[in-house]
Formats: sequence, structure tokens, C-alpha cells
Amino acid sequence: MGEKAKKHSFGRRTLIFLIGILAVIGLLSQFLCAINPMISPNHFVLTAYFGVSFWPIFLFNLLILIALIILKAKKAIFYPILALIIAIPGFMKSYSVKQQHTEPGNLKIMSYNIANFRDITDNQRDAKSVKADIIDIIKEQNPDILCIQEVRFHITKKVNELQEFIDQTDYKYYSKAPKNSNYIFSKYPIEDDDFTEHFNDLDNAGFVKLINAGGLGKFYVECVHLQSFSITKEEIEYLRDAKHYVENSETMGKSLIFKLKEGFQKRTEDTRTIVGNMPHNGLPIIICGDFNDTPLSYTYHQMHNAGLNDAFLQVGHGIGKTYCGRLPLLRIDYFWHSDDIVPMTFTRLKKKMSDHYPIIMTFNVTR
Repeated sequence: MGEKAKKHSFGRRTLIFLIGILAVIGLLSQFLCAINPMISPNHFVLTAYFGVSFWPIFLFNLLILIALIILKAKKAIFYPILALIIAIPGFMKSYSVKQQHTEPGNLKIMSYNIANFRDITDNQRDAKSVKADIIDIIKEQNPDILCIQEVRFHITKKVNELQEFIDQTDYKYYSKAPKNSNYIFSKYPIEDDDFTEHFNDLDNAGFVKLINAGGLGKFYVECVHLQSFSITKEEIEYLRDAKHYVENSETMGKSLIFKLKEGFQKRTEDTRTIVGNMPHNGLPIIICGDFNDTPLSYTYHQMHNAGLNDAFLQVGHGIGKTYCGRLPLLRIDYFWHSDDIVPMTFTRLKKKMSDHYPIIMTFNVTR
């Protein structure tokens, strides 16, 4: 063998060895991501950091597999293959291949985190112009029920922004969460009963009302906004680019880890409150809003174990990311529902204004 061939062979073996190390790291990361839904962050928070990173980890292992195939590394290729096999359950929660029904449902609901009328694409825009655009979106879609999160209407003797919003969107009924900035607007009467009064007295991150749609059905709607990570733009930049210089990066890294940990644990407690206080009278329920957690989270696992269905997996398509900020591929807004709510269509509107996309579901009530 010539000198050139020896160098080529040595270089190839070295490259395979280095990529093999990365493959082991990828396999371990995928495993921690896969087991995360079953582990409460209150008991062990480490896996939660991997659970929120399903798509980057999945794509990393896919690239490792392609690289090892090109290098014809027969032994090392086992690691990314095993990692991708482990990823299958997470992929099935994160990617929907279901087709929507031909006909839309009799009722239509929209959920939208409005981010207090801020435009993430243009920080110079005032809240009034952003509000006008959001109202146009709502009027165009014309949902029967509108659930909005993270909004504060300015109300004084001279200005009543809530009434202006109602007049412009033409909703006859509305209700505000007693302890946070969530609203439910409806074309149909909003009612209370023992369950709604009990639930809304709890210290939680959502509130629930009874919608009486007459012959179309009677059902609960719960509007939820769980604890966010409260990550700043600088911290997102710190996450996205390790080479990007940020002053006091060590302090920022510690702050970021603390915020993530606090968010994981707070959402666990709030979700426990939600699923532990479900209605027992047999009426259907839709729980929607900004959960700030991905399908590979313990939060998602709690909702699923409570017997609720993820409407996106039933009639959505693709990855369906709902967060349109700088962190990629995050589906954190949901329509959860009981069995007697039948979703017919699921739409994510690609309207980039708030840091969330609005989501819409049409559905029928079978009870």
C-alpha cells in the first residue's frame, strides 16, 4: 500500500472514530429524550432538557447515520440506527400524517397567544396597529369560540379596550380568567356550574366555562396558559450559537438553566391541577391554549394519561410548530379534548406577529 493510500486509510479511520463518538452521544441523548415523558421534573429534571430538544436530537442522529453510510462504517452505524428506532414513539407524537375530514365540523374554535399585542417581526410597531391586524385575523376566521392568552386590555373611564375588542370582533359573550390574562369569547351563551366554580377558585394557570351551543351541543372550554421559560433574546442567542460572544455568559448560562428548571417544575404542578380536577358529570371538554411544553414532555404525558386526545395528531399534518420565535420546531399550543368531541379539521395559521401562531379546530359534539 502506497504512502498516500495509508494516509487516506488513517484519515478515514480517524474520522469514523470521531463520528462514532458523536454517534454514542446522539444515542444517549435520544434515549434520555425518549424516557423524559415518564419522569417528573420534580423528581429528576435532567431529562426534561432533552425532551424539549427532540427535533434537533433526531436530525443530529439522522445526519450521523448519513455520514457513517457514506464512510461505509459497518460497526459504528449501529448507534444512529438504534437511536432512530428509539425515536419512533417520539416521532409519532411530534409528526402527524393524518388527513383532515372533507367536511368541517359544526363548531369552530381558535386558540391564540397574543403576546399582549406585540409584533416580534417589528418591535417598532405600536400595540394599536398590531391589535388591528389580529382583529382582522379573527374576523377573517370567524371562530364560534375564541380563546386568547397573554392579553391585558386597558380599561379606564375614558378608554375601554375590552369593549372595543368585543365590538370589533362581534362576540356576544365573554369571560375573563379570575387570576390571569386569559379570555374566552363566544357566539353562544357562556355558563357556570359547580365544576366551573370549583375549578376557577383554584390557584392554577387556566380557567374553564360551559358553552351552551343549543342543538350543536353543550361542552366545557378550558383556556390555559402554563408557565413559560421567560427566556430573553440574549439567552436564545446564547442557546443558538455557542461561539456568539455574550457578556457574563457564565452567569447567563446559570440563569438559563434555572429558568428552564423552574418552568418544567411549575408546568408539572399546574398540569397536575388540571388533570386532577376534570369534570365528573360526563359533559365533553376542550382544553386549549399555550402549554409551553413539547410532545416529549412530562406535561404532555400527564394530559394524555388523563384520557385526553391531542387534536393535531388526529387531523393535523406535519410537525405543526406553533412557536414562531427563534427557537425552532416547537409545538407548544394544543387542543386537548375528551372522546365525545370529534375534531374534523386542524389549522395552524402562518401569521407571524405574536411569537405564537394561532391554531384553529373545527369539531362536532357527539354527546
